[in-house]
Amino acid sequence: MTVWRKTRGWLYETFDRDVDPAELAGCSDIARMWREKSGDRPAPAWADYQFREFAGWHDRISLADVSYNPFNLRYRLVGTKLSARLGKDYTGMSYSELVASGLDPVDDFEFYEMICSKMLISRVSGDLRWAGTTPVSVTFVEFPLCDGGDRATHILGVML
Repeated sequence: MTVWRKTRGWLYETFDRDVDPAELAGCSDIARMWREKSGDRPAPAWADYQFREFAGWHDRISLADVSYNPFNLRYRLVGTKLSARLGKDYTGMSYSELVASGLDPVDDFEFYEMICSKMLISRVSGDLRWAGTTPVSVTFVEFPLCDGGDRATHILGVML
C-alpha cells in the first residue's frame, strides 16, 4: 500500500494488483473475486462478471466507464445506498460534470487518471461534507477493469 496523498481530510491510497485481498478489509471477498477473474491479465473485464456475483453489494457498488484524451469517467451504475450516502445519484453523470457542479474536487482527476493508467487498486477515505449536515465518514475501494490494452476501461467501485 502506498499513500498517494492526504488532503482536505481525505486519504488516497494505492495498491498493486497483486495485493493480498485480506489487506482490503471490508471487501476482501470482492478483491478475491477480482483477482481470480484477472487470471494472468492485468485486470478482468466487466464482461467477466455476472451481476448476481455481487449479491449483498448491489446497493454499494458503482461502475464507471473510463475515457482518455481528455481523461474522464462516466458513471454507468451507482447503487442506491451509495447514492444516498453521496446525496445524489451520479448514474449517467461524468466526473467533469461533478467537478463543474462543485460536487467533487478537480484535483481528484489526477488521482483517477493515474490509477486508471497504471491499473492500480485504490482506497479513498474521508468525510463527506454537505452544507448544513454533519460530516459522514466513507471509504471507497476501486478496482480497475480492462477490456484489453494496458489501461483501465472501467472502474468497479465499492463503498464500505
